[in-house]
Amino acid sequence: TNGLNEIWEEAERLDIADRIVVIVGSDFGRTPGYNAGNGKDHWSITSMLFMGAGIRGNRVIGHTDERHRALKVDPSTLEPVTTGGITLTPSHVQRALRKLSGIGESELISRFPVTAEDLNLFG
Repeated sequence: TNGLNEIWEEAERLDIADRIVVIVGSDFGRTPGYNAGNGKDHWSITSMLFMGAGIRGNRVIGHTDERHRALKVDPSTLEPVTTGGITLTPSHVQRALRKLSGIGESELISRFPVTAEDLNLFG
C-alpha cells in the first residue's frame, strides 16, 4: 500500500488526481490448495483494485466460495446470487474501463470487440 499511497500523493501534487485511474491486479490467482509438489498452480480467479476518477469506492464486487470458485452475481445489483446471474470475467472489466475512459463506442474500439454484458462496475 505504500506504493499506492506514493502514486496518489504524486498525482495530487501534480493536480491530476481527478483525471487518472490506478489499477492493481494480476493475470491469475493461485489454487486454494497445494498440489502434489507442495506448491500452488495457476487459478482463473484473481482480484483487482481500482481507484481514481469515476470509481465509486468502498465496495467489493464479486465473491468466491470457500474453495475459491467464482460465485455468480446479479448483473443489475452486482450482488452474489444463488440462481441465475453471471460470472464476472476480464471482458466485463475491459468493457467497463472502455466506457469509463469515454472510448466505449469509438471506431478504434470497434476493431477490438469485447463480448460481455455492459455492467456498471465503477459507478
